[in-house]
Amino acid sequence: MGKRNKYRNYALEDIKNAVQMVESKAMSIRSASRQYNVPKTTIIDKLNGRSSLQARSGPSPVLFDSEEEMLVHWVIDMAKIGYGQTRQQLLYTVKTILDHDGRKTPFKDNLPGKDWLYAFMKRHPEISTRTPQKLGKERAVISWQKIKWWFEDFAKYLTENYEEGINILKDASRIYNADESGFPQDPKSGKILAAKGSKNVYSTCSADKSQITVLACMSATAHYLPPMLVFPGERFRFNPLEGFTEAVLGRTKTGWMDSELFYTWVRDHFITAIKDRKVKLPVILLVDGHTSHISLETAQLCKSENVILYCLLEHASHILQPCDVTLFGPLKKHWRDSVRDYQFKNPGEFVTKGTFASVFKSAWAKGTTVDVAIKGFRHTGLYPFSVESVDKSKVEPSEVFARAKPDQDLGNDDDMNCKDAQVDSRPVTNSSGTYNLDQEPVQIADEADTEIALMPSEIFDSVSCETSHTIVEELHDQPPCLYPETIIQVNPCNVNVTPHKDENKQSCEKAPSSSFELLLVTPSEQKTLKKKKTRTVLPKAVSGSEMIKILENRKQQKEDEQEMKEKRKIDRELKRKLKEEENAKKEEKKREKEKNGRK
Repeated sequence: MGKRNKYRNYALEDIKNAVQMVESKAMSIRSASRQYNVPKTTIIDKLNGRSSLQARSGPSPVLFDSEEEMLVHWVIDMAKIGYGQTRQQLLYTVKTILDHDGRKTPFKDNLPGKDWLYAFMKRHPEISTRTPQKLGKERAVISWQKIKWWFEDFAKYLTENYEEGINILKDASRIYNADESGFPQDPKSGKILAAKGSKNVYSTCSADKSQITVLACMSATAHYLPPMLVFPGERFRFNPLEGFTEAVLGRTKTGWMDSELFYTWVRDHFITAIKDRKVKLPVILLVDGHTSHISLETAQLCKSENVILYCLLEHASHILQPCDVTLFGPLKKHWRDSVRDYQFKNPGEFVTKGTFASVFKSAWAKGTTVDVAIKGFRHTGLYPFSVESVDKSKVEPSEVFARAKPDQDLGNDDDMNCKDAQVDSRPVTNSSGTYNLDQEPVQIADEADTEIALMPSEIFDSVSCETSHTIVEELHDQPPCLYPETIIQVNPCNVNVTPHKDENKQSCEKAPSSSFELLLVTPSEQKTLKKKKTRTVLPKAVSGSEMIKILENRKQQKEDEQEMKEKRKIDRELKRKLKEEENAKKEEKKREKEKNGRK
């Protein structure tokens, strides 16, 4: 028996090119076989019609090519909106579809195994396993429209309240961002080298799980202010800044930032730093809307010192906050490395409050680079000031909630003013004098109770097995997972399902089964009976006159409430004393009566 020839590895595109060259008589069969590394018999079979161009070697596929492409689209879209599928979930999804379709398969109980999954991933390299980041619902509901509104409102505020208007945003040295983050004294250790197959691999660590709050501030020109290290407690037997004297010491009872400490930082450090640097005023300081950043004293101080203290969009710090986007991630990685180096050089010792500053100094020096600051402001669209620079993929999870019923509670009480906003009626300016954002409102398709999102069949008619990279590019151009133009009503009771019979290898060119369209759907928020909570929407400009007036009214209201509380307390004490005196008189009369009765 002769030795079998080695199997040639060639792509479907090579087959098409070889057949096309032979049909156009540009090459002979032998020449095309050598040029494209395709066997002559394969080219002859394609020319004679014995097998289609889409046919492939091996057993007949369980899913058609169009069905696999539909599955790939669904997997990618589910990951975009924050509902990514695990490998096991994908296999059970395929099993559900096959069970519903009534298709005969070689799988046990119609559940594909790891071999099918490996081949599927190999056929579609555009998908891979990734570790997702956790995203709370408050952040998941942030939509692209809300971000555009924030940019428009910010530009409008500068235009209406300052002579330079939006031209302030053209000077990178006048744009600052400040934010806090916690740094654990014993951060999680990454993967280490150990003996293969070891049952137990340890990493010596401290039992202290507390963390130190660090306030960081940087400008769009990479001007970093010394960090403020916030320690819990009021008095220390050690020097908290030993080894990092350039840092700023902050002290609170809990170790978290509060309004008093933030006011002190703005007064003694931020304003002093920009004056020493001779930065042109007014200066913009962007912060998140945490209560520690909003106080009457801070607002009045910033207004008097010509500092524009402005809040970013609530629950959108992962999108619009430069410190969150580019600084804290690399900084915490350097912090873990610094802690590991410290423990290696000092066996048996761990990072404590007394050594935190000295260890953090090296991490701060490595993490605060020029590139980090410039990219942070650029990727958030703050400098250059452009909403189009914001990463739109970060708001794709909001599509799940965008399709919810209008009367549904989306859990974002702070954004209730968005419903009255008029996008196309907001005058804003750009670098040439008028800052024009895309003024076309987002059109969102309404859903009935029986509506489901279906993949457009046109996508799959033009998809071929060899154009995996083209598929990825087309995917990113499509609306995330929803395809609102193809949302139709489907009544499951009226869907006729015909079991698939075993076909030849040309069956992979067929249209996808109706079971895929019926079962591959994207999630939408369910209607709940939870009542909406109403809150007063505060202006984003903390140092603005409107916000100062609101804070003054709040302070006066708080003082009035405290005064009424004290008054009620005095009244209660007076009533208690009167009652005690009355009871004492009754007791005295009772004793006198008893005394007279004895006589």
